[in-house]
Amino acid sequence: MTSAKRLFPTTLLSLFIAGSSLSQKQPVKYTDYDRGYNLWYYDKWDSAFLMFNRYVSNADDTLKKGSAYKYIGEIQWNIGDLYGAQESLTNAIQTLDPGNNKHHEELGFVYNVLGNVSHDLKLYDEAIHFYNNAISFVKGSGFVQEVMNGKATALQKKGDYKAAIAIYDSMLTGKPADQAVVTRIIHNRARSKWLQQPNDAVLPAFHAALKIRLDSQYTTGLNTSYAHLSDYYAKSNRDSALWYATKMREQATQNRSPDDVLEAIDKLIRLTSSPGLKQQWYSEYRNLNDSLQFSRDTTKNRFALIRYDVQKSKADNLVLQQHITRQQLAMYGVTALALAIIAGLYAWYASRRKKIKQDAEHAIRTDRLKTSQKVHDVVANGLYGIMNELEHRNNVEQETLIVKIEALYEKSRNISYEHTDSSDKAGYDAEVHHLLNGFANEQTNIIIVGNQPAFWNTLTGHQRKELQLILNELMVNMKKHSQAKNVVVHFHQEHHSATITYKDDGVGFAPAVRFGNGLQNTVSRIKSIKGQVTFEKSEQAGLSIAISFPLESSKT
Repeated sequence: MTSAKRLFPTTLLSLFIAGSSLSQKQPVKYTDYDRGYNLWYYDKWDSAFLMFNRYVSNADDTLKKGSAYKYIGEIQWNIGDLYGAQESLTNAIQTLDPGNNKHHEELGFVYNVLGNVSHDLKLYDEAIHFYNNAISFVKGSGFVQEVMNGKATALQKKGDYKAAIAIYDSMLTGKPADQAVVTRIIHNRARSKWLQQPNDAVLPAFHAALKIRLDSQYTTGLNTSYAHLSDYYAKSNRDSALWYATKMREQATQNRSPDDVLEAIDKLIRLTSSPGLKQQWYSEYRNLNDSLQFSRDTTKNRFALIRYDVQKSKADNLVLQQHITRQQLAMYGVTALALAIIAGLYAWYASRRKKIKQDAEHAIRTDRLKTSQKVHDVVANGLYGIMNELEHRNNVEQETLIVKIEALYEKSRNISYEHTDSSDKAGYDAEVHHLLNGFANEQTNIIIVGNQPAFWNTLTGHQRKELQLILNELMVNMKKHSQAKNVVVHFHQEHHSATITYKDDGVGFAPAVRFGNGLQNTVSRIKSIKGQVTFEKSEQAGLSIAISFPLESSKT
């Protein structure tokens, strides 16, 4: 049923765009946006993703840039990269102008996909909020029926069946012309009635929706009908429930919808009484699920690398332009003079900085090293993160800011009691994703690869805590010193070891640089988890840091 939900808005949106584009003359020169849309239309997502990312890096039209971000987010949503989709769709909202009527329809589409993403994350209140925003921008268009259906489904999932049914009734009153939409309304209304009151006579509505779908050859919607009819008969008629689950698996296989196949097999496992058949279905479920997860993880990583390559190409072009400018200035002798002055100032600054560091390090007492390290990690970096958020985000909720300050206050109090935080591994990938993306802004792009629950679940509580502090220190150091435009953090496991690779295209380390407290603490923490660290110059003349450490079995 996931595929049905995702394919319908895509097809409907294609019809909207195709109608307007047919009335225009074919452009003489195609842009990356045009190429991306054509590839997206034919489901060539890898190539479309590349074209749209290339376009947003050099966009010549605000509306098309926002639209390109929307397509990027929709592609990420379809492959299951929900956090990445949220980031891209948020970029679309920041690009589009609510005050421009020409942007309203596109904003409606963006908010609708954001609602779908939040629905998949089971954030139903947030999804309803996005659907309401979408409705405000697409009122009067045929697409509003799709958005209202999404809102009603979110209310159904939330358990507010009365509100969901009221929306379905209002949609039927509008007499939509599209039979596929009418069928979804009839079916979803019947399901809401059944969930509200299991004894309600909703079976005729289920069968009516199924008949329309069979007659109209709307094969994607058949998965939904078979699934819910199987659920309906699960307690009252096991044979019927099993028959509809089998039909769902056959239809989902024909539609090439692996998520629906998995759902159908799950129903067969629960409904089949034969132990042999149960084991057979279980093995098929496990193999298909593992294959699907591997495919999605591979696609996510591939998309992250595509985005990184686009940003790298943009940075390389900028460097080339700067090089040409310096050559032109060299004709007048300005470059030579400027470089001489800069070199002298840099040498003086490096010498003075080195002396200050030596004096400061000499003054540090051994018995205060541990406390100093904790103050740096907990208080300094915490405050810097809050400062960074206040500097680069226009709207910071007061309640969220208070919670962060209170958490920092509690951590600073616990330093004197030798308190050790223990982070639960559940949701740790989201926590790390939020930490790293907190340093992203208009000047700096943060690209995260391999940050999955499977990576963090194999680590001990001590390893997770130390790695969070290490990552925080690297990002703070990047923000303060590197001047990087692009940063890539890659998480990887192989056999009995794990590796975290940090790369940026900033200024890198000076030849005679000496580590300050932050990086010294980072090296100490890496050693505490029996790891190794390597500092190198990256391919983009920036900094490359590789952290490797052994995995330890733990139940924490």
